[in-house]
Amino acid sequence: MEIKLFGKNVFSFRTSKRDALLEMVNSEKIESKFLPDFQKKNGNFGEISNYVTEDYGTTRAVKKEKGKKKGLDIKLTPKGVYEMKLLNDETFELNTNEEYVDDQIIDFKDKLEFIKSEEYDMRNGVEEITSVLIRLENRKKYEENKEFFSQFPYTKTSKIANMLNIHDNLKLDTVAQFVADMPKEAVEIMKEYNENTKKVCGKQAVFYIIADKKDFKKMAVRKDPILLAQSPFGHFWQILGAWDKEMMFLEEL
Repeated sequence: MEIKLFGKNVFSFRTSKRDALLEMVNSEKIESKFLPDFQKKNGNFGEISNYVTEDYGTTRAVKKEKGKKKGLDIKLTPKGVYEMKLLNDETFELNTNEEYVDDQIIDFKDKLEFIKSEEYDMRNGVEEITSVLIRLENRKKYEENKEFFSQFPYTKTSKIANMLNIHDNLKLDTVAQFVADMPKEAVEIMKEYNENTKKVCGKQAVFYIIADKKDFKKMAVRKDPILLAQSPFGHFWQILGAWDKEMMFLEEL
């Protein structure tokens, strides 16, 4: 059986498997206009990637939020979650030590040796390692771009998942359907974050929102999403803001 990946015959490579997959990684890094979307591969919060741990690159543990109290069911709005800083990871520290980053890059390249031979599994593994390597290489440029990126709080997928489990009226999803009626302030922040991400790595940023589940179904209602961006420096998020009364009705334009 002939196995192909990205249109190439896997067994046609004369180099080692690691080098062959590394060539695919480099090809993916060059061709994509966007940063790899690590949430796309982690849609089920209960699953942890076989290739990427969400805590890599940080130096402290994260305390989990307490769950719902018996008999008490408080449904917060996204703006409420934002104002209470329930997503903020106050313990977060970005490890930019050059030796550490280089060791991580070597480690993830070595992991290419252990990706399964089936095409589907290989594709997932290559894409995830591509995502990690791009962000680790970007991290070497963090200090020169620190002034912009340090202004936004950090959070992790684990904190988002825990918050959504507690406040199950909320949902995390891509930002696309909310862009049309977002306020100017939110759009300006997205533009700035995107421009600075492109400055770091030449790729566009990936944005998500947290909103009430009903707002994903009814477009003619006022929304109050939390705007998130996937960091260009690791598999973690930055919290860009939240809006409620500023959201506009398109029919009022």
